Amino acid sequence: MKKIFLSIIILAVVLSISSCSTPAATIQAEQSTQTEVVPSQTVEPSEIPQVTATSPATATEPDPAQTTDEPQASDAAPKVLIAFFSRAGENINVGFIEKGNTHVIAEIIAELTGAEMFKIETVTPYPESYSETTDIAKREQDENARPELSTHVENMDQYDIILLGYPNWWGTMPMAVFTFLEEYDFAGKTVIPFCTHEGSGLGRSERDLASLLPEVTLMDGLAIRGSNVNSDQARESVSDWLSGQGLIP
Repeated sequence: MKKIFLSIIILAVVLSISSCSTPAATIQAEQSTQTEVVPSQTVEPSEIPQVTATSPATATEPDPAQTTDEPQASDAAPKVLIAFFSRAGENINVGFIEKGNTHVIAEIIAELTGAEMFKIETVTPYPESYSETTDIAKREQDENARPELSTHVENMDQYDIILLGYPNWWGTMPMAVFTFLEEYDFAGKTVIPFCTHEGSGLGRSERDLASLLPEVTLMDGLAIRGSNVNSDQARESVSDWLSGQGLIP
């Protein structure tokens, strides 16, 4: 009886275990039906997007032909010419001189400014005698003469400022200076007169310049006594005058 009872119990246990367990094959089958395996895709080389490396931005070099480093003409320093008439020989109050008084002042101006010099000279030189020269000068003025010149400026157009020097002969410029002024076109230029004298200063020369050259800018002139041209005072006067004209610091 005990054996029969034991057999029944063992059978019941086996049946209970069988009903609670799932075969491995069944589990694998269920997993295979629930999971979809996606096959790997092969990408052909031609289908791979090509990545082009972008070079870093570089500054564009300026075209030398398009650069404008050179100053404009309007910005360039004005070009200055010292044009002067001067006579050596016998002079009043100083005796005989090898270099005319106006020439001495012109050289001081050239030294201080670095400007070019041009000497106005006549085909027929004036006498060394002071009295003979004054007689000729008076006759030329009375006749409104234009003495022929032996020297000429090669290219007057290149100059912006003309420092015009002369002795005071009979209250104004020598007639040779009139010839010089009528030989060129001074329109648009600046003219700055200076003269040497023995008491009459610039005389009426500034008025004559304004009449002869209506299209120029006429600046204040300088008058230096001929007997003082070699003095320190004359040099100081020239320096102060040039500074006032803006030609030197």
